[in-house]
Amino acid sequence: MTTYLHVTLEVDAAGMARFIETMGEAVSLLEGWGWKLQGAFIQRTGKLNTVIDVWELENFAHFDLGLQKFRVHPRFAAIKTVLDETVKSETIVFADRAPYMH
Repeated sequence: MTTYLHVTLEVDAAGMARFIETMGEAVSLLEGWGWKLQGAFIQRTGKLNTVIDVWELENFAHFDLGLQKFRVHPRFAAIKTVLDETVKSETIVFADRAPYMH
């Protein structure tokens, strides 16, 4: 059953450019393992420097499988270093599609 992963990231303003560049690489890897980025947003109002990513996954197990593959990838350490340096906080939420969504 399809599940959605809603990730909210508070990014350090000075590190936003590095974050965006690094996420471009991370997205390519994750999409190669079947994750589908349905939306990626940077807030213009409210809490600035907040990024929201919405991923479509096959199921909950697909989340773990993707992370397992990511952790053993040769670029993981470099990507993780940049994310550790630029992301102040991260909130991960799993959700189901609302019945009124087409």
